[in-house]
Amino acid sequence: MEENKQIQSTNIPELITEKNVLGRWAGFFIERYRIVYLIIAALMIWGVTSYFKIPRELQPEIILPFGHVMTIYNGAAPEEIEKLITDKIEKKMAELNKVKNISSSSGFGVSSVFVEFEAGVDMDDMIVKMREKVSTVRGDLPKDAELPEVSTFETNNSPIMIINITGDYDFVVLKSIANKLKDSIENIDDVSDVQIIGGLEREIKIIVNPQRLAHYAISLEQIKSAINLSNINFPGGSIDLDYKNYNIRTVGELESVDELNNVIITYQGSSPVFLRDIAQIEDGFAEADSYSRLSSGLYTSNPSTKDSVALSIKKKESADVIKTAQKIYDKIQLEKGSTYPSDLQVEISGDTAVYVKDQLGGVTDNAFSGLLLVGVILFLFIGLRESAVVSIVIPLSIFAAFGLMKSSGMTFNNITLFSLILAVGMLVDNGIVIMQNIDRLRSMGLESAKAAAAATNQIAPAIASSTLTTLAAFFPIMLTPGIMGQFIKPIPQTVMFALSASFIVAVTITPALCSMLLKKPKGSDMKPSKYLTSKMKYTISLLFVVGFTMLAFRTDNGGIFGFGIASLIFAVIFGSSLIIKYSRQQQGKRESLILKKYGEFIDNIIHSRKRKWAVLGITSVAFVLSIMLIPLGLLKVEMFSPTDFTRLYVNIETPRGSTLSTTSAIAEEVERRLFSFPEIKSFVSNVGITGADSFDDFSVGMGATPYKGRVIIDLHDEKNRERSSMELAALMRENLKDIPGAKITVNEMENGPPTDAPVVINLRGENLDELKKVANDFTSILKNIEGTRDVKHSIQEGTPELQVKINKAKAASLGLDEMTIASGVRNAVHGLKATTFRKDQDEIDVYIRTTKDKLSSIQDLEGLYFFSHGGQPIPFTQVAELVESKSVTAISHEDMKRQVTVVAETTTGVIAGDIIKKFQESTADYPLPTGLTIKLGGEHEDIQESFTDMFTNMLIAAVLVFLVLAVQFNSLSQPWIILLSVPMAMIGVLPGLVITGNNFGFVSFVGVVALVGIAVNNAIVLVDYMNYMRKNGFAIKDAVKKAVIVRFVPIMATTITTAGGILPITLSQPFFGPLGYAVIFGLLASTVLTLVIIPVLYTMLEEHKQTKLDNKRNQSIQGGENCEKDITVFSSN
Repeated sequence: MEENKQIQSTNIPELITEKNVLGRWAGFFIERYRIVYLIIAALMIWGVTSYFKIPRELQPEIILPFGHVMTIYNGAAPEEIEKLITDKIEKKMAELNKVKNISSSSGFGVSSVFVEFEAGVDMDDMIVKMREKVSTVRGDLPKDAELPEVSTFETNNSPIMIINITGDYDFVVLKSIANKLKDSIENIDDVSDVQIIGGLEREIKIIVNPQRLAHYAISLEQIKSAINLSNINFPGGSIDLDYKNYNIRTVGELESVDELNNVIITYQGSSPVFLRDIAQIEDGFAEADSYSRLSSGLYTSNPSTKDSVALSIKKKESADVIKTAQKIYDKIQLEKGSTYPSDLQVEISGDTAVYVKDQLGGVTDNAFSGLLLVGVILFLFIGLRESAVVSIVIPLSIFAAFGLMKSSGMTFNNITLFSLILAVGMLVDNGIVIMQNIDRLRSMGLESAKAAAAATNQIAPAIASSTLTTLAAFFPIMLTPGIMGQFIKPIPQTVMFALSASFIVAVTITPALCSMLLKKPKGSDMKPSKYLTSKMKYTISLLFVVGFTMLAFRTDNGGIFGFGIASLIFAVIFGSSLIIKYSRQQQGKRESLILKKYGEFIDNIIHSRKRKWAVLGITSVAFVLSIMLIPLGLLKVEMFSPTDFTRLYVNIETPRGSTLSTTSAIAEEVERRLFSFPEIKSFVSNVGITGADSFDDFSVGMGATPYKGRVIIDLHDEKNRERSSMELAALMRENLKDIPGAKITVNEMENGPPTDAPVVINLRGENLDELKKVANDFTSILKNIEGTRDVKHSIQEGTPELQVKINKAKAASLGLDEMTIASGVRNAVHGLKATTFRKDQDEIDVYIRTTKDKLSSIQDLEGLYFFSHGGQPIPFTQVAELVESKSVTAISHEDMKRQVTVVAETTTGVIAGDIIKKFQESTADYPLPTGLTIKLGGEHEDIQESFTDMFTNMLIAAVLVFLVLAVQFNSLSQPWIILLSVPMAMIGVLPGLVITGNNFGFVSFVGVVALVGIAVNNAIVLVDYMNYMRKNGFAIKDAVKKAVIVRFVPIMATTITTAGGILPITLSQPFFGPLGYAVIFGLLASTVLTLVIIPVLYTMLEEHKQTKLDNKRNQSIQGGENCEKDITVFSSN
């Protein structure tokens, strides 16, 4: 027995290797395995509690470093706003530090200045400094202008749902119920704003008789004052009476229309003049400022379109959209029967929470499928008990990642969940390598505890290096600036958390579990009576693998897709494993046939100089051909690939100045045509809402816009319709394009972070007329380029304006001043609010009007009368005239210069870069006016900036990886060999994207940067073992041959698990497809080439070193011999 141990120690170098820090760490946990139970329990508790506390959202929250200064100056035209307010505020903002860009919009009566700061600034501090600058310019602004408001720019501005209220009630009642429901929902902590759309407000109209007013010499202000004095609820303080303290309040509120009729306005002598004597009172409705309609049950037995009152609800930026939505559902149910009657229909549309649930659920299913597939791969490659150990440590790493995510304030969204899926494939790498090393030593006869300690001690430095290189590759992605940086930051964060936890678990818990669960030496004698026969085990294994692979690739509708993919993957994985296992001799005493043949293949190459250079030449040609796919146009470049969503938007814009009813009629025609699309589940139309057009930022917060409308369309799930949202959007554009009197655009949900339109052309200059002419010309040119749609520019005709020109001399002679005339016009248009009438907890506005009906023509306006200070009626035409005019909507600035922007969307499949190229060709000879400049933006500019950032990240990653490798191998030459795995990966990435029909975009570039760390891991493990063999006395070629054979199985296993882990989401989630395919094809190509190229390069490098060393030794020996000869000659002399 002692002799066997001595033989083992002599034949197994790992047993005589000096223990390192990681080896001692592993040994500590192997000996004190009870601590492992406590660590596992703690990680599970930490992970599970963190999981349920992490907020859910669709995409990462993006915080823009923007400050906003808004100044109201009622009645001023855009040119006045620009000169008197915007220019002055811009100059002050430019004095601030860390300002990246200043833009502005000067519209009718409002100035908006946006200040973009550099990434990473303290926005609270910047807002304070902005307010300080604004205070210094306040005295230079017009006296009538309101105080400028400084705030951060709100980015989370989309409603999370729309509540539609319908029923057999009039719209006054529905609006009243909506207001009460709004108050109740706004009390929910996570709700930031609720906007009511549609319905009617009850309004009491006092329609005065001009002749009666003239007879009694009464003005409108007198009527308002008399009504207010008769409608009071006035506190009288508190007083002690009869040993009690009382609060005193004088209550004299009007409670009915009859009481309002009996209000005394004035006295004629001693006789009172009542309101009923000079006016008629109507209990009616205020003019509608918005409409809402709900169409549901399309293509069912009960389709319907109903006028509704809608509540558009927004959440706070930090809120969990799913939990917020649930609170709203609960509130609606709670208020049923109290706030609103039970027979009222409350339907929810545009529910973002449902979409987020579906999307996150789909990604979670993909994660589960990936885990199952990884488990299948592990079972096939390393056996049942061994795979059970690795399958235990994977969740522990994920639990630790959950805890770290919660602690760092991250959320669950599509990006973080994808990152976890990406990490799952890599989490097992460390465990597999250690497990395979333990397995190898067990097959040599070592008992489990000793094998676990020795194997971890030998391989831990290599996996530490490979983990650090992966972390080094992902870290620079966190440095990506701007919106894109915030969008992709969860990828490196999540992966780094998971991999760090994986490494710690791999060198502590994994060896301890192996020592506990794998008791007997691999290949030790087992009694046949206690174990299944090999045929039975093979049959059970086959059924297990087939079942779990099918489960991993299940689809919602079942069918051929899942079965076909599962069968293909199963065949590849099981076939690879079967070849290895089938060719092994019993007890593992001899190498498998496939490993033997692979070893001979490498041996033949490294022993032939010609073959080595041939391999390098073929690889170089393959790399060049792959890179040429982009300039040859075979692989297109784009920012983000289109994705099939379940929601579409139809935006309607009628000419400015159009009435609400005109826009509503257009919306009704749009609704009628949408009924022809069976893929639509429901849609809601909102007319009179503030537009979301980027050119209308100045109007945000300025109330309703009657010339705009939007239809929000909810589609059936992808599995329940044959056409994608992209196809439907294109068909809808064609179907709606001939509706006259409006600009109608169909938009899809944004795929990725908020970005500009695909094509943006910025024109800068000072002459507004020249800017407008060039913008019109460029708009026409873009419209004629195939592949463009929705082309427009930012200079639009403003709302028609009627200016009241007062004859001041005539007015003064008749006892009128300018304010009296201006107030008279405003009161005729909007009415004069007299008071608020309270009834049944509702507040009803009371307005004084001079006409019963709304003014409907210019003649109606010219037919007005004004009342002089003496109470005499004066016709409008005696003291004023109307002049019609038009102006631009707004004047935009960029970097304090006037700017007009031309934008264009692209049709599906068209790349923005191709449109820009054709535009440049078409405008090559265009005569630009002096002083006018062009700057291209949009997706074209985004691609250039983002790709430059990602290329920089890749270079930083390469440098960091090189430094890690240089320290690990104590060499400056071997890291270069390992880093060649990255360009070898490109041989798979670019052709792989072409084969799968994907374009090369920002998402796939993230995959390329990630490959800098992932692809080198196999080479690290391989080169590390080659060096290990050299230190143990093996010759160069023998060490290379031995290393490729020993490391072949773990390299293949880790590659397939990484690729298999992300394969389900790659196949089912189009947004992540390019990234997944980039990693899968790049990793597969890199792995195959690593197993061939690395041995060749290592041999050439080490032989070159050996040759130089031999030459130096020979020179030294020769120099010594010459010295001896000289001494001999000298002695003989």
